[in-house]
Amino acid sequence: MHPEYDRIEVPAALAGQRLDRVLDQLHGDLSKAQLQKLVRRGRVKLNGRKVLRSNGKVARGAVLEVGRERSEAEPQVAILHEEEDFLVVVKPAGWLTHAADRSEVVDLAGHLEASHGPLPTSRGVDRPGVVHRLDRDTSGLLVFARNEETLKALQDQFRAHTVGKRYLALVTGRPEQDFTVDAPLGPVPGKADRQMVDDADGKDATTEVEVLEQFGRHALLACTIRTGRRHQIRVHLTARGLPVAGDHLYGTRAQVPLPGGRVRLALHAERLSFDHPRSGERLTFEAPLPPDLSAAVSALRAGS
Repeated sequence: MHPEYDRIEVPAALAGQRLDRVLDQLHGDLSKAQLQKLVRRGRVKLNGRKVLRSNGKVARGAVLEVGRERSEAEPQVAILHEEEDFLVVVKPAGWLTHAADRSEVVDLAGHLEASHGPLPTSRGVDRPGVVHRLDRDTSGLLVFARNEETLKALQDQFRAHTVGKRYLALVTGRPEQDFTVDAPLGPVPGKADRQMVDDADGKDATTEVEVLEQFGRHALLACTIRTGRRHQIRVHLTARGLPVAGDHLYGTRAQVPLPGGRVRLALHAERLSFDHPRSGERLTFEAPLPPDLSAAVSALRAGS
């Protein structure tokens, strides 16, 4: 969907004001959240250049362009927990956690900043509130910080490996029993988007796997990771001959029966535990399988 741009020259009365206030004055038919969303997605231009933050001041005579979508239908994101310090949300499959170029993609960080106000940007203006990530096609739980102190406190917990993370994965293959993969991971030379088991130079990575259910040629596994390396579960399971269904990067295009014939990575972040950044209380959040993967499990169960 391509936006249609409204082009306005900033009047003298608004010269020197912040961009967000100028937008609010010139586009009163759009809410502040809608305007912020357009900024975060790169659909606001100042003198022909995209702006990704709205706190800069605007000069008299500057040309402001705002790209409105033809349809402003807003997708729904489940907010499991909300307080002044952080948000716990369920990322839909197909959404980026964050994106540098927001012109054509749906990213969760931009969506949350538009709906809940500014998020901390010490990790970069393109990563507002981002503590950790999920791959684009992975669904499930994420925590976003709402201030710099919380961002640092939560990042420290992730670095110390004290955060509990459990995923559900539909895989191709029939594991006979629970197992643990303890294999260091590193990048594949010449392929920046891939990881591999690298005993010589890789970083430590451990995945504990529980077999929940088996159906024919597939199985449902619960994977608890003690580290958080990129693509860790996907690489570790593939190394054991149990690739995640729908994972085109790591050696399989095997599919599970998703509704509507859709294909996606059958991986879901089901449980997330961490210490409250202020009180120290241990918090645990859970998100069941989303409808598409739940339907796939039901279909596999019926056919086994």
